[in-house]
Amino acid sequence: MKTVTLYVLTALVTGLHNFYRIMNMLNGAPVPLLNCAALLGSVTLLGAAVLLLFQPRVAAKVGLTGSLLSWVFYAPLLIVSVMMPFSAWIDIQSYLSFHEYIPLVGMLLGPILLIATTVNSTLLVRRHRIPAT
Repeated sequence: MKTVTLYVLTALVTGLHNFYRIMNMLNGAPVPLLNCAALLGSVTLLGAAVLLLFQPRVAAKVGLTGSLLSWVFYAPLLIVSVMMPFSAWIDIQSYLSFHEYIPLVGMLLGPILLIATTVNSTLLVRRHRIPAT
């Protein structure tokens, strides 16, 4: 049950963050392909949470696929935030001053949940591996 909660929470946080970033395209911005891939990963994680209740072996593989798809966006975000901490701090301050909490939560909590989901999915895949005969 903990894994289902982790999958759903990660899918909601990363999905809302990526959907928020994709909606900038309504104002004339180009379509962000990394966010589209990560949004697909969030939907896949949500599907894995539902599938985990019935078929845990398949759900572990689907969850790992979803977390890897989400890493397409969050790995560069994490690398840039570590390499340029002052820029990340200015982004955080601007989100706080304009009361935009969705990108703030997605930027801070998304990578943490994604790390936990990826590790959990990898452990589930190893645990539900079919033994060689």
